[in-house]
Amino acid sequence: MRIADLTVAVRPRHPYEAMDLGVRLVQTEWPRLARTLLAVAGPVLLLAMLLTLSTGQMLWGWLLLWWLKPLYDIALLLVLSRRVFGATPARGELARLLAGSGRMGLAGHLLWRRFSFSRAYLLPVWVLEQLPASERGARLALLCRQHQGKAQWLHIVMAHFDSFLQLSLLALLFWLLPEASRGDFWTLLSDEAHLAGELLKLGVAFAGLLLIEPFYVAMGFMLYLNRRTELEAWDLELAFRHLGERLASRRPAA
Repeated sequence: MRIADLTVAVRPRHPYEAMDLGVRLVQTEWPRLARTLLAVAGPVLLLAMLLTLSTGQMLWGWLLLWWLKPLYDIALLLVLSRRVFGATPARGELARLLAGSGRMGLAGHLLWRRFSFSRAYLLPVWVLEQLPASERGARLALLCRQHQGKAQWLHIVMAHFDSFLQLSLLALLFWLLPEASRGDFWTLLSDEAHLAGELLKLGVAFAGLLLIEPFYVAMGFMLYLNRRTELEAWDLELAFRHLGERLASRRPAA
């Protein structure tokens, strides 16, 4: 990461303002983020549907789709980081980077760190910095001294948004149906023997992931960048750099 390439205004912000900047970033980059998530999570959804059809239950398919969220988060973060630092991911670049996701701590994020509520806040350390283990531990400890609580609440709030969105989508489908068909629709959802209902619920879970996960990752990323700005005075570094460039441009030629 080169500070000079940042395309967002660099200054210390209140954590909630930093997270709001993440929301604005997703609004700007939504088409690219949606395509990324469809490319990475879409095949997982197909595999989850096959599991549902073979087992007759949604549980294992849903668990697979949910468990691999750190993989989707890494893909989204790679795209967001390149956009924030003024680059556009080249076609095929994301696939190459994900192929080396073992260096980004993917195994740990799928195992002992899978239930961390600070994932969106700390993931950039693993994905973007890729420090040696000793330096990485010090960096994580330093980041966790501030804003970790807000990062954990971000995780909790976004998880609830995801659940509410899924319930809202199902309720919308229910109310759009003719009144005579609503009883059949409720039976379809409540009876696990109906595979169509299980696949529908799996599709709704994927829709919730598609709509919520980019905001979760972007807000955590902006919280991380804000903390780095506070710790390392990025705003002052850029100000002195710009001042030096202006003085150099005014210096008379020899």
